[in-house]
Amino acid sequence: MFEFGFYEKEITPPLGCPIPGYFNLRRGSDVQDRLYARAVVVKEADNTVAIISIDACTVEKSVVDAIKERVEEYTGIPASNVLVGYTHTHTGMPRWDYAGGDEIATKSNEGFHTVVTKLIADCAILAHLRLQKATAVFGKGEVSGISFCRDYFMKNSTPQTNPTRTSPEIEGPTAETDNELPVLFVKDENDKPLGALIGFACHPDCVSGDKYSGDYISELSLQLKKTYGDDFVTVYLLGACGDINHFDVSKESDPADHYRQMGRKLAGEAIKTVAFANELKELGVKASLETLTISRVHISDEKIATAQHYIDTVEEIKGIKLAADGTNPDQYNLAMSKRLMSFLKTVPESFEVPVQVIQIGEFTLYAFPSEIFCHFGKLVKEGDGTDTCMVATLCNAAFGYVPTRDMFYDTIYESRPGSNQLDKEAGYIMAEKLISMKK
Repeated sequence: MFEFGFYEKEITPPLGCPIPGYFNLRRGSDVQDRLYARAVVVKEADNTVAIISIDACTVEKSVVDAIKERVEEYTGIPASNVLVGYTHTHTGMPRWDYAGGDEIATKSNEGFHTVVTKLIADCAILAHLRLQKATAVFGKGEVSGISFCRDYFMKNSTPQTNPTRTSPEIEGPTAETDNELPVLFVKDENDKPLGALIGFACHPDCVSGDKYSGDYISELSLQLKKTYGDDFVTVYLLGACGDINHFDVSKESDPADHYRQMGRKLAGEAIKTVAFANELKELGVKASLETLTISRVHISDEKIATAQHYIDTVEEIKGIKLAADGTNPDQYNLAMSKRLMSFLKTVPESFEVPVQVIQIGEFTLYAFPSEIFCHFGKLVKEGDGTDTCMVATLCNAAFGYVPTRDMFYDTIYESRPGSNQLDKEAGYIMAEKLISMKK
């Protein structure tokens, strides 16, 4: 029989820490929603896997390795059987490698990451200690109207990221969204709900500001606790949403509680899905982690020359808003040009890219690193050929966005050097490999 263990631990940073996710420095000034690490451990016979989710924008590979090493040391679960994912909330954990010039942010960060890395690993260790016989069911719901492609074809025939809302120049989205809501739900032998593994394809970028928050995942977790009990743990993994966010460009703005509305809608659909979900057959627990060598994206001489021109001719203005939506275009292009030149100096010619597959009975979890375009998630699900799978991204490592080969334009934020690091074929290479890894 399956054994499952769940655990969650608060990891809200000290005030003053730098919040990643935008161009401008933001220091944490308050707590809107507490941040968490959450874990589920699954055992069947002699095989055990652990899945960890962190309320963070990204986590460095060295930190992932440290988390896995501690889990293996305390539990014996092989590092290759441990998945570390991050929700990508834009109001989450500070980066571990922050060294940027702001004295308050740097001091606030000091010492925090040494402790929190261990606390994150301890979530899986404590989940392992709580393994108990349990039943798992899996189902897929569907949630529409809360996620939208963020790249649009314009009337000038050039696609653009996050165009001005309600602009008459917008022709239509460059891709369709993925509205599936996969739910793996677990209850003990007495039918008490223990936790769930849930994913959805939409950037957690609703909150912004300088207050810590897990974004819509915080509300999703809260609502499921109201239904299933305070001890219920929602382990959330981000779907393939590199080109998907919550902005409905047909509307002037979003309501102030937009992320809460999103979380409630996802929770409501998850609860409905559980009622009709199918019990997983006990076909074993397996994990496979492989590493691909993928080249760095090619940068043309023309792009390098253009970037140098911006650096030479545009004077930087400190403190203004920088965004891909056409606000302050010269300053935005200057920032992207500096990012490009830094990219060329610091980024290696190739990367070691981890991809992972975890199987729980007939359920399969496919894990990409990086911010993968929605197309690749659909590609893997089609290759799987069943209705009992889930695709997760930003797992185990991050190498920027991974667009489709037809979306490499200067007007597409996700394909700009620095935002994107991997070769144009990277998404296809990873998707094909993941499909082949299912046993």
